[in-house]
Amino acid sequence: MKISTNNVINNYTDLRLHTKDNSVPGPVSDGGRSYDAIIIQSDPKEIEEHHFAKSLSHQISSEIRNTASADKIQNLQNQVHAQTYQIDPHAIAAKMLLV
Repeated sequence: MKISTNNVINNYTDLRLHTKDNSVPGPVSDGGRSYDAIIIQSDPKEIEEHHFAKSLSHQISSEIRNTASADKIQNLQNQVHAQTYQIDPHAIAAKMLLV
């Protein structure tokens, strides 16, 4: 059995780089020398998801940084001392689920 690499080398030289829009970059020329070019691009859907997650995290962190007003805190303290404070489980669940 004879194994030859001629077929592999010929097939390798026939390979072409294909992208989604089928644009094939040519070799980069620099002072009479030519170099191969590699273009790496992210999927637009991944970029969009990354920007969405980043904007959502900024929004949540800004909401957390906002503190309650002094009047609201005083009102809550008065309700707790008078034992009239009512816990709203739906409001707590909505905040936990970011609704």
